[in-house]
Amino acid sequence: MLRATLRSLLARKLRLLLSALAVVAGVSFVSGTLVLTDTLNATFTSLFAGITKNVSVDVRAVNKIDPPNDVGRPPLPASLVDQLRAKFPNVAVVGQIKGTASPVDPATGDTISTPTTPGIGINWTGGQPTSVQEIATGRAPQAGGEIALDKATADRYRFQLNQKITIDVGKGEVFTLVGTFRMNGQDSLAGSPVTAFTLADAQRTMLRRPDFLSAIYLASDDVSQDELARQVAAALPPSAGAEAITGQQLADENASTVREGLAFLSTALLIFAGISVFVGAFIIFNTFTMLVAQRVRELALMRAIGASRRQVQVSVQVEAALIGFLGATVGLVCGVALAALLQSALGAFGVELPAGGTVLLPRTAVVSYLVGVLVTSAAAVVPAHKAATVPPIAALRDSYTIATRSLRARALLGVSGALLGAGAVVVGLSRPGSSGTPLVGVGAGAIFLGVAALSPVLARPVTRVIGAALPALFGVVGRIGLQNAMRNPRRTAATASALMIGLALVSAFAIFGQSIKVSVRDTVASSVGADYLVFKPNFEQFSAQLGQTVAKQPGVTVAAISGGAALLADQSSPDDVWAGDPATISDLMKLKVTSGDIHLREGQVAMEAATAAKVGGRVGSPVKLTFTSGDVTLTLAATFTAGQIAPSVLMTQSEWARHAATDDDFLVLVKRGPDADPATVRSTIDAAAKAIPGVTVNDQAEFVAEQSKQVDQILGLVYVLLALAVIIALFGIVNTLALSVIERTREIGLLRAVGLRRGQMWVVIVLESVVIALFGAALGVGVGSFLGWALVTALKSQGITSFAYPTGTIVVVLILGGVLGVAAAVFPALRAARMNVLKAISTA
Repeated sequence: MLRATLRSLLARKLRLLLSALAVVAGVSFVSGTLVLTDTLNATFTSLFAGITKNVSVDVRAVNKIDPPNDVGRPPLPASLVDQLRAKFPNVAVVGQIKGTASPVDPATGDTISTPTTPGIGINWTGGQPTSVQEIATGRAPQAGGEIALDKATADRYRFQLNQKITIDVGKGEVFTLVGTFRMNGQDSLAGSPVTAFTLADAQRTMLRRPDFLSAIYLASDDVSQDELARQVAAALPPSAGAEAITGQQLADENASTVREGLAFLSTALLIFAGISVFVGAFIIFNTFTMLVAQRVRELALMRAIGASRRQVQVSVQVEAALIGFLGATVGLVCGVALAALLQSALGAFGVELPAGGTVLLPRTAVVSYLVGVLVTSAAAVVPAHKAATVPPIAALRDSYTIATRSLRARALLGVSGALLGAGAVVVGLSRPGSSGTPLVGVGAGAIFLGVAALSPVLARPVTRVIGAALPALFGVVGRIGLQNAMRNPRRTAATASALMIGLALVSAFAIFGQSIKVSVRDTVASSVGADYLVFKPNFEQFSAQLGQTVAKQPGVTVAAISGGAALLADQSSPDDVWAGDPATISDLMKLKVTSGDIHLREGQVAMEAATAAKVGGRVGSPVKLTFTSGDVTLTLAATFTAGQIAPSVLMTQSEWARHAATDDDFLVLVKRGPDADPATVRSTIDAAAKAIPGVTVNDQAEFVAEQSKQVDQILGLVYVLLALAVIIALFGIVNTLALSVIERTREIGLLRAVGLRRGQMWVVIVLESVVIALFGAALGVGVGSFLGWALVTALKSQGITSFAYPTGTIVVVLILGGVLGVAAAVFPALRAARMNVLKAISTA
């Protein structure tokens, strides 16, 4: 039986190729994602281990909110360096500065940084025992106003030595480039531009405090890192609010931070890999169902010469497993290539990785083969069972049809599965955070399976409606094409189901994206009373001087907002804190005071009403807040309600400055007075903003358009990934049509014999494909519309307040379905049209 199975498999190479392609695509994404993740983990671990290889201990201020995170960590007094040197005379002690600093591209005026490759500023420590900095060209910065850049950035943007360069350090400041450098032999720090200042300039520009440091590094070869860290921790004065960690811990934290920043990519790729595998399973199931139907006489002959039912079933399962193994093997190889391609794509986005080999762990190969073989084998279970039911007597008949069950059971199963899946999706999306994500995935899968089970019931009536105009438009050719699509509703439904999944997800994300854009527009209109918003991409901080400059102009009201995060009472996650003039912020953000007085004084805060209720705060009562620097108890002076854009806590600028590492702004709101000239006010704001690279000035309409553009960019990436599922579904239609052409060889010969021309035969197959594809598109739009509605409804509390249906996009999806039908039919239609008439008629 095994030998017969192998011969049967090799005798049908085209079928083998088409079946394996569905497996290859899914496994490629699974293995590619795992290879990419493992490579990034190894690369960044090696990178940061090398950069901190000379650091034995890192002394830094304690972060009370998020201990591993350096963002917002308070600075250390520089005097601590001398204290540590006195206590550890045989240990190198070096003060460190690290902050945000981005060179400005002189060609465009844009800052050289992205969310994945932020600009980093440090003080030059080359030559110190803790440092791995080394000059590549020029010299190190020595005097005020001098800087050095990492060699990769200098080379990419063609900066020249002694060139004047603007550096964004919250505001634009001009420095002279005197050198380029490497860190541990690397020209780049994962693509992030690194600017090295003198110690004094680093303190002045990034910390804004001349007598403080970001951290202190210690190096010693005489004692282990753990032992030195224990000794240093014991020697630190309690008043310093500092902690000591080993150099290895510092390297691990840095690598972990970068990996977490890129984790979304791995998660997204694995999700879409799962979708691809899911779609592929439908195609494999459909393929084996048709193959079993075509091989009835062959299977019956096996039974007649002594093969048992179990042997027949096992032979089909073995064939499926071999196809899965072949697909997994090719998919694993393609996955390694895909990982390299994705690494190149990261480089195009500025994430430059150090030199290093691709990491292929045994786990990746095991997972790839498990996915390929198990999914293929599972998809072939039902067809294999049907194959085992073929009786030996079927070998003596010219034709034999495998008995199929009534569609009533499938209808009941489909409705039940779809309803249960819909309930799971709604419940999962309503859960807070990501806790409901697994339930959403299970629910969505149940919906697709339920609709797929129900689709044979819908196939005939829906395809009849879809193809109603074909007989009138194409005559007898159109009638034959429509009847072919309606003849076998199970096959039509199985073929369309694969396409349904891809187009359902496209429709769902289109609805989700359109709803976000409409929600942003409505939220801005209802929450923002300002005429202009001044901000940086991702609301990065910038100098408070901009808001002060604009506020001096006649005819405007300005709310300059700084802030960050704080823990309220004993809450597990931080809340947003805004600082500025509370009364002005309340006016320009349309906050409605529900109790107390919004005109805050020292030691007072205002809180959003729901947040206050969560922590049991009432006007006049004390409220405990935890900042990065420690715990503070303030008095709740007012509560307010607001739209979607609002802080949880509001305080004065002076109060925030007491507890925060920086008082830079992240948003400036400007309200034009009734008598102020709009053109004059806008030109004044634009002129002030030019002093700070990267700052954007938007009116409300421009702000909405900017946020909508970001949504479109994200959706574009999602659509590119979903295109894989659609392409796999396209292969499924090609596969089905190719097999159906083989199945109908004699029928095609008879049609040609009675006068159907080659061109007409081509049109018949194309029309059949278009009807099937449009049926899948219609199912996809229906399912996708529900998923989109559920997603928008469940995320209402997250700011997606409006449901919007993108009619134009949905029409495009349906048109896309028809186009895919034409594309999928090209090869099978050509094969049918070129078929030899006499040979076709004589086929048994």
